[in-house]
Amino acid sequence: MNSKNNKSRVCNTKQQLERLIMDVTAHDLNLQIQQLISDYKKTGDEHYKTDAEYLRSEFDSWWNDEV
Repeated sequence: MNSKNNKSRVCNTKQQLERLIMDVTAHDLNLQIQQLISDYKKTGDEHYKTDAEYLRSEFDSWWNDEV
């Protein structure tokens, strides 16, 4: 296995670690929201759309408080 092909993010500071955590959290949240919207489109069940909107709102609120 060639180590040049393995990308990793080394965190040398607390700020870098915090950014990495936020990137992972945002990525995971986006996947969850995409799944909820997909479920909403498939079923027409409004609670999926409402849950997706709530997740985004809560994350945005938390993100703005942290930054």
